[in-house]
Amino acid sequence: MDVFDAMESAMTMRWLADEPVSGELIERLIWAATRASSPANSQLWDFVVVTSPQQRSRLHDAIVPHISVPGDGATSGDMDAVAQRMVEGGAHLLGTLRDAPALIFVCASSLVPGDPKEDRYQFAAIYGATQNMLVAGRALGLGVAPTGLHNFNTKGVRRILRIPDHKIIGVTMAVGWPTKPFRAVHRRPVPEVTHFDSW
Repeated sequence: MDVFDAMESAMTMRWLADEPVSGELIERLIWAATRASSPANSQLWDFVVVTSPQQRSRLHDAIVPHISVPGDGATSGDMDAVAQRMVEGGAHLLGTLRDAPALIFVCASSLVPGDPKEDRYQFAAIYGATQNMLVAGRALGLGVAPTGLHNFNTKGVRRILRIPDHKIIGVTMAVGWPTKPFRAVHRRPVPEVTHFDSW
């Protein structure tokens, strides 16, 4: 698949089959992630790949009870079609998190000494790597859902995964074979967001 075609339809896929994803494909996703640029070529990233059903279940139990179902109290009439799809997809992913064949936690360390919470460089590494994985996943026919679900119980997730104190968890990615079709992403037109020489 052409890279531009992959970008055009590299939507967050929250509907995943429980069919396993091979280690070879997971490795290709991480290879793609590590081709991303990073500040001073620091390559601050680390990836924790969870495929064990028992470990996925522990993570599900650590995260999901801390989250109210997206859209609680809202009716479908309160939301446009895009928001409705996002709410339905988010609720589905929450309910099936333990069934996602792979969960990949994109982590990073600080580039500068001191408290990593004050270091923004790690996020440049994390988000570039995450986007590369999303596009590579699409090219491979995989569904990838980048999320911040770990933030609802970071301590619990860190404990389960034994993540060192000097590493942050930037993104949780659910990976699997899609059960819904890919479609083009909807974005604002390029002329609407482009400014030449000045604003």
